[in-house]
Amino acid sequence: MTDKETFLVNWPGKLVFGAGKLAGLGDEAKALGGRHALVVTTKDLANLGVVDRAERSLRDAGLTVTRFDDVQPDPTCEAVDRAASGVRAAGADTIVALGGGSAIDFAKALSAAATHDGPIWDYVTYTGANAKPLGTTLLPLIAIPTTAGTGSEVSQGSVLDNPVLEMKAALLSPRMYPRVALVDPELTYTMPPRTTAMTGFDAMTHGIESFLNVQRTTPASELFALEAVRRAAANLPGVVRDGGNQAARAAMAWAGTCGGMAIGLSNAAVAHAMALPLGARLGTPHGLALAILQPVVLAHTWESQPERCATLAEAVGAARSGMSVADKAQALVAWLNGFVEQIGLKGLWSNEGMDPALPARLAKDVFAYMGRPVSQYRPVFDEAQVRRMFEEAMGV
Repeated sequence: MTDKETFLVNWPGKLVFGAGKLAGLGDEAKALGGRHALVVTTKDLANLGVVDRAERSLRDAGLTVTRFDDVQPDPTCEAVDRAASGVRAAGADTIVALGGGSAIDFAKALSAAATHDGPIWDYVTYTGANAKPLGTTLLPLIAIPTTAGTGSEVSQGSVLDNPVLEMKAALLSPRMYPRVALVDPELTYTMPPRTTAMTGFDAMTHGIESFLNVQRTTPASELFALEAVRRAAANLPGVVRDGGNQAARAAMAWAGTCGGMAIGLSNAAVAHAMALPLGARLGTPHGLALAILQPVVLAHTWESQPERCATLAEAVGAARSGMSVADKAQALVAWLNGFVEQIGLKGLWSNEGMDPALPARLAKDVFAYMGRPVSQYRPVFDEAQVRRMFEEAMGV
């Protein structure tokens, strides 16, 4: 699998997984010493009654509860800074994040912003940034995902949007890990098919990219990466067709968590480095951006990493007996293109009215602030190659 003989596993959190585990939220918060919990969520979830259940569990355990339900998709650094003053004013000592990746990323950044001076963007660790280090004092965070894919509940990053700079980048620190990840597959049952597909493909991409990040991959990250890929390949098409399949929902919840662990132990790679600028410039949903980019990146990767791509092909069932390593690696590319179509993401992208110069600007963005994961990959793409991959993926 790898020739690395020394590596670090740094995940200090607690993982609670299983249907119905939301009921134990209050006990988890109390065990962290919580007295006043801020529940960070979205208005959509508040209207579904899930937030009420979470708050009831917290109150039953003796905690005071304050709700913040104004999280928007692709959270901005400015919104985090505004919310931080409210946290300090309320006197909350524990944060509970309930929602998809946006809510959890927002809450993770908020746990730092509420206890650190200055704008939260000053601590974001993009390429070329003179980022301030996070101190040890962050508010304890319990992360409860209601989607299956981002893995933010078990990762050390919080992706933030900076509209002024037209950038999306991550606040990264081992101190950013949630203290508790409470993964209850029941909370994903109401996800509509398109959200299921996009978040599930994010989990798939986390596994692929972690496994192909040759500089950062370790035996530990590879275990989680391959598990994420296997589970997503086997279960995502079915759960997109039938959202009521509870066994498949549980499998995808585990795939999302494994994908998050994989990138937390290693890193994402080129498709994510390209997807974040695309999202910042156009507002493209993250899962959709990955769906158009990852197959193209793989098509330009397999010759440089044939053995690893062949292993991924075996994991998703794209390899047949008697195939050479090169044939297996190529089969992975064809399989992933078909998989994107199978889960209904192929036809969602439109380049109508798009500026033909946009791919060149996006490529510059990648190397301006997302160059680190590109340098950890093989091949190490240059700006011209990244521009051509944008053009290919976006049909420009």
